[in-house]
Amino acid sequence: MGITTLKFFVFLVASVIVYYIFPKKHRWIVLLIASLIFFMSACSWQLLIVLLFGIVATYIGARLIAENLKTDKSKKIALFITLLCIVGQLVILKYINIIPTTLNGIASVFNVNFHFATFNLLAPLGISYYALSLIGYTLDVYRGTSEPQKNILKHTLFTCYYPVMISGPIVRYNEMKEELFTPKEYNFKNVLFGAERIVYGLLKKMVIADQLGIVVNAIFSQYNIYSGIYLVIGVIFYAIQIYTDFSGCMDIVIGASKMYGVTLPENFKSPFFSRNLSEFWRRWHITLGTWAKDYIMYPLLISKPFQNLAEKCKKKFGKKIGKKIPMIIAIFILWLIIGIWHGASYKYIFAAGILPWLYLTISQLCEPLFKKLKDILHINTERFSYRLFESIRTVALMCLIWLFVLAPNFWLGFSVVSNVFKISNFDLRLALPQIPYMIILIAGIIVFVVDYLQYKDKDVLELFNKQGIIFRYIVIFFMLYLILTYGIYGPGYNPAEFIYGGF
Repeated sequence: MGITTLKFFVFLVASVIVYYIFPKKHRWIVLLIASLIFFMSACSWQLLIVLLFGIVATYIGARLIAENLKTDKSKKIALFITLLCIVGQLVILKYINIIPTTLNGIASVFNVNFHFATFNLLAPLGISYYALSLIGYTLDVYRGTSEPQKNILKHTLFTCYYPVMISGPIVRYNEMKEELFTPKEYNFKNVLFGAERIVYGLLKKMVIADQLGIVVNAIFSQYNIYSGIYLVIGVIFYAIQIYTDFSGCMDIVIGASKMYGVTLPENFKSPFFSRNLSEFWRRWHITLGTWAKDYIMYPLLISKPFQNLAEKCKKKFGKKIGKKIPMIIAIFILWLIIGIWHGASYKYIFAAGILPWLYLTISQLCEPLFKKLKDILHINTERFSYRLFESIRTVALMCLIWLFVLAPNFWLGFSVVSNVFKISNFDLRLALPQIPYMIILIAGIIVFVVDYLQYKDKDVLELFNKQGIIFRYIVIFFMLYLILTYGIYGPGYNPAEFIYGGF
């Protein structure tokens, strides 16, 4: 049941009606049933068993840690076993093939055929997202910052609440328990704001992302032919595609959730206005970034091995440099895990892990030099022209990452990058599929205006709904017209295909 299909919207409207006519105290049960129906529509009963295994493991583990075990040692053992169950599931279902594939690749270099077998395993819907939520929940219970959920059905709802099962956001138990389990009064404003946000998300996904995806696929499926400027055009289109695809998905699921009165955390905040890469990643996939900092980087930095390393580095290299070395190592581990999370492929490990780490490390080490250059050249960093330069530079560096993501594999990623600098005489108008560029531009202007207002910390929905009713209806019906006339849907369209749904 793709979230851009008529079937989904019938399901959403029906479940919202049932939710508000159900007795208040038990309305969370409607969300649980709806979530299980949605999950089963996308997966088999065998994959439901995988989901239930993770639910039961964390339910038992969290309650043992908080209520039954008395010694620190026994709590650590329970924590280790619980996390092993969740991480083990994730590794087996998503990453088991990376070892035999690597060994086969190394063997082929030496003209040896080992033929290590690979496995064709299916993973449940949303496992990359709910697994991180369960890991965070278990660690919060262990740290004493969260109480364990004693009702296993409520714990099940937290794990598989259906709006977050497609592409996140990654939710925390402490921020969701009141949202999911506290009875919500019917509020027309919530339904209205939710519906408006869904329409906006559909515009991004179906009119911009899916249309641009046609050109991106055509270019990068033949990157040896479409070299030079066409690869540059292709990766710029992909930057727009991946943003409108992922953020459009977030708009749809956050809007759908809002119709029940349940507020989900935001996952994007105008990333293309960022002035540097650190700011970009604070605005892109926000919940993954904050999760990684809270459960990977900070625990590493305060761990005993890292504290000892910091002391040794300070003694050997001085206080200033000695403080940076453990931080650089911790950031490397964090980004390596993020790269692996994105996919069981070396191109993701490099493009989404090692390359961002290199960017940030070089930026951090060269920051004093950059500051001196700005002072010497008397650069006014608050001028519009310089801010624009910083934003373009940030997007350009991200486009290098996306070039590797678009490559068939890690090694061919270098070939794709090198082909950017080749000259091609292909005529883009004749060689590529025709798409409605003017309509995409119009939809893009809408997205640009909304993002700019968000960058200025404006509540766009509140601002929009303060306008006159005629203006609001014109805007909504215009977006619906663009979606129905120029959006991609119907026979042959796979509505389940969200880019981040594959991570």
